[in-house]
Amino acid sequence: MSDRMFGMNKGMKILAYTVLGLYTFIVAYPILFMFLTSLKSNKEFFVNLFGLPKTVEIANYARAWSIGKLGTYFFNSVFITGVSVAALTVIALFGGYALAKLYIPKADMIISAFMVFNFIPGIAIYISLYSMMSKIHLTGGRMGLILPYIAWQIPFSMYIIKQYFETIPSELIESGRIDGCTEFQAFFHIMLPLVKPAIATIVVFTFIGNWGELMWANIATASNATIKTLPVGLLNFKTEMGVEWGQYTAGICMVTLPLMLVFGYFQKYFVSGLTNGAVKG
Repeated sequence: MSDRMFGMNKGMKILAYTVLGLYTFIVAYPILFMFLTSLKSNKEFFVNLFGLPKTVEIANYARAWSIGKLGTYFFNSVFITGVSVAALTVIALFGGYALAKLYIPKADMIISAFMVFNFIPGIAIYISLYSMMSKIHLTGGRMGLILPYIAWQIPFSMYIIKQYFETIPSELIESGRIDGCTEFQAFFHIMLPLVKPAIATIVVFTFIGNWGELMWANIATASNATIKTLPVGLLNFKTEMGVEWGQYTAGICMVTLPLMLVFGYFQKYFVSGLTNGAVKG
């Protein structure tokens, strides 16, 4: 019996590793393909699509940076994404804390109402949103991107923060209040250090969502090319003569690298923030 169980466990392990290996290959291969393509000339891309580059074209990165104006767009993306992530994090922290710990009536109903907005596709509101932003003279500027990015991410981010705060015993706050802490002191000195995983979760999700967003960025920056973000800037590589695939994929690599760095830095908190924020402890 034990030999049979050992054989079954071994078979399950082999199956699990096989599935994980296959999944890893499916995920990693497009990234490898993109990187190898960025090192090829346009001619070699069509002749040697899946092979290793015979002549390494490092210059593709320099051309993508200069010809595609990715330097300007990179600054725009960093500024817009950085401001929106920072502002959203502050809003989500205060809102989530209030809904979780300040005994606001119908707090669960409020957060549920917020979450309904997550199911509305962005494309359904672009026309009305652009009309509203135009009336208050925010189109053609960076705030025309920052404010919608913040608003779109509030429901999910506040939900994660609220759920995570609810896993922390209220006795910690009560003891701080007894010791003379104000509500702000209790929040900053007692609660905030305990929610780093939740903060990492919303930072990663918000950064990824805002950094790679294309549809609204393309609409909002149509009247002012100087505020284009990186995803919109990549459209510059598509011309009447076709696409310079080496330079195009080099640009994509430069867009993708910050995403990988941010996720790599926050990953130790990320999984914990998702699991602890998904249930009430």
